Amino acid sequence: MSLTLPEGFVSQIHETLPGEISQDLLTSLHENPKVSIRLNRTKGITEQQFGEGILGDSIPHCGDGFVLRSRPIFTADPAFHAGSYYVQEANSMVIGELVKRLLLNFDPGAIVLDLCASPGGKSTHTASHLRPGDLLIANEVIAGRTGTLIENLCKWGQGNHVVTSADAKILGSNLKGLFQLVIADMPCSGEGMFRKTPDAVSEWSEENVTLCTLRQQRIAHDIWPSLAEGGIMVYSTCTYNRSENEDNINHIVETLGAEIMEFDFPAALGIFELEPGKYRMLPNQTLGEGFFFAILRKPYKERLSLPKSAKMKPSKQLPSFLKNDFMGYDLADGLMAVRNGLWHDYHPNLPALLPGVKQTGINVGQNNKNQWKVHPEYDLLSLKTVPYPTLDLDIDEALSYQKRAFLSKKTELKGVVGLRWNGLSLGTTNAVNNGLNNLWPMHWRILQSQMKAESLLKDPR
Repeated sequence: MSLTLPEGFVSQIHETLPGEISQDLLTSLHENPKVSIRLNRTKGITEQQFGEGILGDSIPHCGDGFVLRSRPIFTADPAFHAGSYYVQEANSMVIGELVKRLLLNFDPGAIVLDLCASPGGKSTHTASHLRPGDLLIANEVIAGRTGTLIENLCKWGQGNHVVTSADAKILGSNLKGLFQLVIADMPCSGEGMFRKTPDAVSEWSEENVTLCTLRQQRIAHDIWPSLAEGGIMVYSTCTYNRSENEDNINHIVETLGAEIMEFDFPAALGIFELEPGKYRMLPNQTLGEGFFFAILRKPYKERLSLPKSAKMKPSKQLPSFLKNDFMGYDLADGLMAVRNGLWHDYHPNLPALLPGVKQTGINVGQNNKNQWKVHPEYDLLSLKTVPYPTLDLDIDEALSYQKRAFLSKKTELKGVVGLRWNGLSLGTTNAVNNGLNNLWPMHWRILQSQMKAESLLKDPR
């Protein structure tokens, strides 16, 4: 590939990075980007299940991450829709691995905020690393993007999340001292993604860099009150300039009293510093794109202050198959349930106190005449009690289910049935006399009706 880079951007790279590194970086921007995925170990996915020649290099900083040898059509893969892997830029996977390490600073029952969460790469990764009793608040300020975030989290199958849509200022002023950890992947000028999104090249300008810098400062200031004493904010961007990176970290330290936490990363990871505690990853030194991150700690007390009145009351009676593992709310669309634990002991009914809630956990389904019509979101959970019979499909039937087609598959089963392919939970259906009525959510359906099924995983047949 060949990009025509803005002169101002090229000059900025030479001013920011040492000579040899800057030239190598600029050369690498004319190379094709790599495609990478992160495996969902909680669903039992291993490298051995992938077809020959699918997986390439493993990603050094993420044991679940792999580069693909070529880009497949992910939409054609039933395993993709079942949450067995997530397509994610390789270097951004460092955040989820940091979360795993940083959680060790806090007792179980930690509450984690992913501030700019859609489409869900860092949220799904974080959800995998939360301990029993921890809770993820996945926030996306642009309400129109929360549908994709909800879909990806539900398919990932942890059930330990609440999705919200609120501005950082609202979160910071309403939830003071609540979060032990805030992931702040800031909206930025996107210089680090030029290879993946060439349109960003034509949109680049020095004025936009300044605009992004000021926006990031505002977001950091607005969300900072929501951090508890000793709480940690992971600040990140996918851009190269100092203004949005090192300079903004210095600004946050000076104006908010944040402390920079420094880590020793193995040289093999390709992570380096221009200033202590401010980490860069470049495409000419790693398997991913341009990325920057820093880890900031709040060293002073922040008194916990939450809204006094809740918007809704928890359901008093949950179905027996949820046992005591969930708390939830009865809504018109069904029972919304999230895994409970120590976070719930500390903050009963917390989801009802959060601003801009879009969905609490997963949709369990609806009780109809003392029988549960179980929603596919429940069946997609990694860990669950299955109170209904299951039925195996072949790969073509699996993709037809995800197209939301009626399945003319005869079975003696009646009522709610869980569908399985290749050992994966696909979702639920309602078995009737002439086949299977599809319960797959309408807004998740595959629109390409003629698409042929083809999976990255080996077919068990």
